[in-house]
Amino acid sequence: MSIRRFVPQHRRGEYAQAWAELHAAATLRGAHAWHFVSGDTPGVFLEFLEFGPESDIRDDPGVLDAIRNLHAEFNLPYPAPNTLEEWVEIAAPNREAP
Repeated sequence: MSIRRFVPQHRRGEYAQAWAELHAAATLRGAHAWHFVSGDTPGVFLEFLEFGPESDIRDDPGVLDAIRNLHAEFNLPYPAPNTLEEWVEIAAPNREAP
């Protein structure tokens, strides 16, 4: 599952907290969660949730609440994607970026 999201600069702290809640809920169920920021377009984020049959999070109340919260708070239109885009990994709070 992937989600593109635009986050204004002045709300990055709020976004980081909301993403942390989604990440925690997803990984608690055994899924993987990553997010990246566009290397080309400021404020555009790409979020990935990866899961298998044993960790399907699509019906998990905690995950769905966290996704709904992100959508409610950051449901802004984002610039149209380019054919070729560069994405930069966002380091988790406890590790450095590559």
